[in-house]
Amino acid sequence: MALLSPTGAKILHANDNGVVSGHPAAMARLVADTLVVAHDGDSGTHWMTEAGWAALAKWRQKYGDSPVNTSVGVLPKLPAKPHEAVLTAARRPDQLVAGRDDSKVYWAGEPWFRGPTLRAVHRAGYAEIRPEPHDREPQTFATYERSLYLTPAGRKYARQRGNIDVRRRRVVIIACGHEKAPDPGVNEFGNANAGYPAGELYVGQYHRSLRRAADALTDRSLIWIFSALHGLVDLDRPLHPYDVTIGDERAVTADRMAKDTARFGLDDADVIFLGGQEYAALLLPSVPHLLTPLAGGMGEHRGLCKQAREDAAVRDAWWKEAASLHATPSTR
Repeated sequence: MALLSPTGAKILHANDNGVVSGHPAAMARLVADTLVVAHDGDSGTHWMTEAGWAALAKWRQKYGDSPVNTSVGVLPKLPAKPHEAVLTAARRPDQLVAGRDDSKVYWAGEPWFRGPTLRAVHRAGYAEIRPEPHDREPQTFATYERSLYLTPAGRKYARQRGNIDVRRRRVVIIACGHEKAPDPGVNEFGNANAGYPAGELYVGQYHRSLRRAADALTDRSLIWIFSALHGLVDLDRPLHPYDVTIGDERAVTADRMAKDTARFGLDDADVIFLGGQEYAALLLPSVPHLLTPLAGGMGEHRGLCKQAREDAAVRDAWWKEAASLHATPSTR
């Protein structure tokens, strides 16, 4: 049974006659999770699947008949530690509610919170886990206490109770590149040497121009590289050089990308993609609000990236358009 996110629960709960509609990004995730299926002959209509009914029933059994708090009033204040945890996450670019298991946070000496605090934030509906590739079955925070990330309700709480102007994350995805650093070879024992961080593997001028624009557009923690072989990877993931391009037998597919976009919660983010349309085409089914501002050939792409890097007005215009697409995704 697929994991049912708070947004997905809200959509299925509100459409329990079986005919399902909602925000296209959230619907794309429900389709990818096989919880709904498009009705033949009408791409705008979806039906809940048996898996969807089962996921909704399980959610209601755990959270009650009203799984998502839709109150528009002032949210009640949390106890001191959960309150601090939500506000701390709201100040992070990645909106992570960090626990001790978040090693990068823990070893960097950044604020983290103990299990009872995380459980309280989760029970309030202000943060949720995301699916991971190693999950053999759907996981919930109740069964697997791993990293939590703010939900829209959590951001609302931070705005109301912390006066923090936190909005959806601003994510930038950039295409990988054909030119890569040399193979690191093997050590004296014949074992492969460590690979390169993904942010250092691609050395071509085109990719570097995309990366410089991404650095100007958002925080480093919100930049992912679209690898034709590995899917979405963060800048620190170790990779070895490879020779795979989109369309090859070993290359990723739209179905694979749907798992990655769910893993990184891109249904709840404004997303800009910098790269070629063959890459964008694999993202659009699961990220219908994707903004692809680059047009023309590689030379034109590099010129537009230079404009974005040097002109804050260009960057602001792109993010406004990305936010507009999230509100009303175009049909592409």
